[in-house]
Amino acid sequence: PAVAESPAVAESPAVAESPAVAESPAVAESPAVAEPVQLTEEQLAAKEAERLAKEEDRKRKEEEKKKRDEAYEELSAVKTQDGTIEFLVQERVKGGLRGEYNGLRLFLPASQFGMRKSVPEDDLNAAVGTTITVKVHELQSDDTGYKSAVVTRKELVANEFWGGIEAGGVYDGVVTSVTQFGAFVNIGGVEGLVHISKLSKSRIDNASDVVKKGDKLKVTISAVDKEKKKLSLSHKEHEEDPWKNLGSEFPNGKRVNGLVKRITQFGAYVQIAPKIEGLLRIGELSWGIRVKTPADVLAEGQEITVEVLNFDLEKHQISLGYKQTLPNPWTDLPTSIPVGTDITGVVQQLSTQGAVIRVNGEIDAFMPRSKMSTVGKERKAPFEVGENVNCVVVDLNAETCSLIVGMKNEAGEVVNAFEERTNERSGEGSHSRSGDRSHSRSDERSHSKQSHNSFPDASTASSTVTLGDMLKDMDKSNLMK
Repeated sequence: PAVAESPAVAESPAVAESPAVAESPAVAESPAVAEPVQLTEEQLAAKEAERLAKEEDRKRKEEEKKKRDEAYEELSAVKTQDGTIEFLVQERVKGGLRGEYNGLRLFLPASQFGMRKSVPEDDLNAAVGTTITVKVHELQSDDTGYKSAVVTRKELVANEFWGGIEAGGVYDGVVTSVTQFGAFVNIGGVEGLVHISKLSKSRIDNASDVVKKGDKLKVTISAVDKEKKKLSLSHKEHEEDPWKNLGSEFPNGKRVNGLVKRITQFGAYVQIAPKIEGLLRIGELSWGIRVKTPADVLAEGQEITVEVLNFDLEKHQISLGYKQTLPNPWTDLPTSIPVGTDITGVVQQLSTQGAVIRVNGEIDAFMPRSKMSTVGKERKAPFEVGENVNCVVVDLNAETCSLIVGMKNEAGEVVNAFEERTNERSGEGSHSRSGDRSHSRSDERSHSKQSHNSFPDASTASSTVTLGDMLKDMDKSNLMK
């Protein structure tokens, strides 16, 4: 009974008569279902203007799209026909240039601007605002249907270049690379070779001595091969003549310091000023020693003092002397070893004409065959190269640097094999065989064919040099008849 009649459950006022649930004003009178706010005339006008603007924008975009589509189709036909269009460059953008063609956006890559691999920034900027002729390279359309095109002028520029270039034309170029044999120069996007022989008016050993990569160089077209697309260029015509006004700077007799640049069999080339080389001939290397090759005296890269012997401005030639800067041993020779002096020398060279004998360690004398002892029909010299020989001074001319020596016989007289053979044959009478006369060949040929340092010619021989020393074989045979 305590549970059934509990007044707390049966008559609870909080549940039966709760005013918060039965008559809640928040639910009965909610403002969300109130009447819509009325717009003013100004607001209605603004909304209408906005709608009209959107409509205008939509129509404009449709019109632009239609125009682009038409331009796209037009460019498709141009591309098919390999034609060209006029392209108005509007702005410089990353990677190239941009413009429009009848509303269709065009892009000209920098790599397609011309023939150059790397186009100078100044050239690209200068193209903005100009109209250039281009070809359609590629037509593009993205997923949204937006159309554009990529254009090029590379082929057009190349055709124009090769069609107009001719030998003799002068261009301003840029050195792109340097090799040992020349330099490659870019002119208008085409590279041509300037051979090392055409880089300078003076002889050079390496192109890098004259130019380097990036140098601006004026060149002349020396040869064009349009089929192979090759150019031969020359720069030396545009180089200032390094020989100009050098006549007063290098008068004859002046001594200057030089650098041996290269050695040949006949001498050496010595640089005495930038791009100025003179020839030092082999005969000007030593006063008394017969030089076989200039490399025995000089080395490339060696610094020496030389004397200017002759200067020819018109021919761009300078003759130099090296021995002129050294003491001349011939000056005191007439007094130190006059004619008739007994001396000792070392055999340097043997030939059919005679032998080269070095005396005093600095003078190469000549001993004719006729001045050698024990030289019979075998024509064999009585000594070998490197052997010490006792001899006597037969002729000496310090002015022409000529020294002739001979050997003495047992009687202490200078050997004269020609006279001895002449006397022998005179005793045989007129019945001498022609075969015997064949052995009367000259002991030497004209000394003028040898180095003037060692071998005098007939005009400089004194009376101690017999006529037989100077005659040829046939002349000797005629004298014996």
